[in-house]
Amino acid sequence: MGFQDDWVMRQIEMMARFVANVVFGKKEGEVQYEIVGDINDTASLTHEDMLHMELMRLIKEGDLCTAEDMLFDNMVYSDKYIELATDFYQKLNALTDEQLEAGDFSRDEVYEGYLEIMSLLGVPVDVFGQADRFEYQ
Repeated sequence: MGFQDDWVMRQIEMMARFVANVVFGKKEGEVQYEIVGDINDTASLTHEDMLHMELMRLIKEGDLCTAEDMLFDNMVYSDKYIELATDFYQKLNALTDEQLEAGDFSRDEVYEGYLEIMSLLGVPVDVFGQADRFEYQ
């Protein structure tokens, strides 16, 4: 892993900590999506619960582009969706560069996707304007 990838990983981690603290009032740690319904009773599962389970399946299978498309296509404006999106990008960020590449994804795409969805959801994670400085190869 090169310097750029290490920097990008840290930026994603910092944004997730910001969301954990500001949106959810957590002092430290990651945002982890918690299923509201009973996984054994699909009728009790929320839209976000069902989507979370499908996203985790796609990540496990390495179909990262489809997973991200699904995340954006099913977006709803709620704290629970912010939790879901943050958990999703933290899981992608935890993958190795090789796993991302096998899923036709890059660390930069994880960073850019997280910035974009948080912006759409009204969460200003780019508080220091780092996205404008991101264009280097």
